[in-house]
Amino acid sequence: MGKTWKRMKNAALLRAVAAYRRRHLPDGKGSRGGASRFLIVSSTGIGDTLWGTPAIYALRKALPDSSIAVLTSDAGQEVLAGNPAIDEIFVFRRGAAGYWRLVRSLMTVRRRGVDAVLFFHASDRILWPLCAFTGAPFLIGLAGQSKGQDEILTAAISLGDEIHWAQARFSLLREVGVNATPGPIRLYLNGKDRERPERLLKETGWGNVPLLVGLHPGSKDPFKQWPEDKFARLGRALENKAGAKIVVTGDAEESALAAKVAGKIPQALSMAGKLSMRETAALIERMSLFITNDTGPMHIAFAVKTPTVALFSPTDPALCGPFRAEGLTAIIRKEKTCPTSCVGKGCVDPVCMDQITVMEVLEEAERLLFRGGR
Repeated sequence: MGKTWKRMKNAALLRAVAAYRRRHLPDGKGSRGGASRFLIVSSTGIGDTLWGTPAIYALRKALPDSSIAVLTSDAGQEVLAGNPAIDEIFVFRRGAAGYWRLVRSLMTVRRRGVDAVLFFHASDRILWPLCAFTGAPFLIGLAGQSKGQDEILTAAISLGDEIHWAQARFSLLREVGVNATPGPIRLYLNGKDRERPERLLKETGWGNVPLLVGLHPGSKDPFKQWPEDKFARLGRALENKAGAKIVVTGDAEESALAAKVAGKIPQALSMAGKLSMRETAALIERMSLFITNDTGPMHIAFAVKTPTVALFSPTDPALCGPFRAEGLTAIIRKEKTCPTSCVGKGCVDPVCMDQITVMEVLEEAERLLFRGGR
């Protein structure tokens, strides 16, 4: 009964959207080249939000007098804070209060006027139909990414060949007449972001250490995690062979894991749970090298141009790895070894990641530290 009711509710909402747009708006099939007021929807995590920053930069550069607002998540707000290409940020949160806030935000967008909604990546199904009520003539997104609601879109873009998700955003820009060459992902930090990590390093006596190396053993998806014991062995090797000072990073939920790894490395320091996302970014910016699973902090490292060893399996770095970060990264990837639906979060034993050896990560780390590092 629950699933039937949900399908009926979704179908009724789509019919309401269609009826509204037939009555009040053009068919969305005309020229989109004159659009100058944009709402970009990018309401997921750190990496997804950072992937949108090259396209946002390109849109602003191509249309310097345009109005660009972004609807994003709490994590996205931290990523996009201080971005000079963005005029306004609206934050979407789940829950009753969050949905009412969303409705008020979209009413503000409607009142001011908007020409095109660009769906970079959205977290909740409700965002597509609600954004349709902003009155934007053009609703542009990637085909198959709207949780079964492509009919809402005035342009559903098929990518054809698999490309990096940052590159995919540029296919939406082309629909509004912007043809641009993608640049790097961007994160704009300020002095306040750097204050706390610098103070914590100085309190430890590490304010001016020549080699500061970060390890990030966590991930929200267990199947992306390289074993903690291997991270610890790697840290000890970098201490002994390179004389590096090791900092283990993570959010509050990863603090126990980070403490375990740091506890197995004689002089290591765990900063997990002690810093905000932007402060963590400033700490990563300060590092000589960052070694990480496929996580949001990995993309932060690319954005702040810190040399990075990125560990992958079974996700594909060609789609979600470094973007325009040539010379600063080393990717180590092992092929998927079993039929378990790990990407569907069914894998609890990441044997794919366990194929990566400490020695091969150490070799890439030393190469970046002493040849391509800072």
